[in-house]
Amino acid sequence: MSTSISDLSVSLFFIHATVGLAIVSWWFLSQKKATLKNFGWGLLGYTLGMAAWTSVVLVKPADLKPLILVGVVPFLLGNLMFAKVASSKIDSKAGYLIGLVVALIVATFIARTFFYPSDPYISEKGLLFFGLASVPVALYIATISVSFLPAIKVASSEIKEKSIKTIMTTGLTVLYVNAIILVSAKDQTLLLINGVVISLAVLILWVKVLGSIKKA
Repeated sequence: MSTSISDLSVSLFFIHATVGLAIVSWWFLSQKKATLKNFGWGLLGYTLGMAAWTSVVLVKPADLKPLILVGVVPFLLGNLMFAKVASSKIDSKAGYLIGLVVALIVATFIARTFFYPSDPYISEKGLLFFGLASVPVALYIATISVSFLPAIKVASSEIKEKSIKTIMTTGLTVLYVNAIILVSAKDQTLLLINGVVISLAVLILWVKVLGSIKKA
């Protein structure tokens, strides 16, 4: 019974995270400013990654690697759009930042796929572990840190409404930390806590977004 409850909780977490991120992505994509639209495309990449990993949890295929890889591709490519957002405020060095992120994306993909193949698995409690070695984890952290994190600051600065700006800055920064833990965690307790935090952050973000649309 407890296993069934755990499986259901994990499934609901992934479904909620995917739907919530999709709503927030849509909000960014619906904005007029190019910077915010580009951020939306980056967030959509993360959303598609979560969608693929949601299917892993729901279907539980014998071999998790193909579907995990399907999610890795848009997740990594999303960082390229984040780099474009981050570089919009540093015109003189924009090419360097985008080039660095491209290099990190390629290095991360090659490392986790060929040199240090991931070994994903679902625990007895239904938790999804990506089974990454130390080198790919370090590359994931570097990729996310030089693209997603600075993009949050730039995108938030383009939001006019103060309450949304505050929520987006805080919520997305929390998700930056959560994204790193999600792909690198090897401890069940840490992953459970991270899941709760992600759920709350995503919930606050999509509720605020939908609330702002109703007021408009």
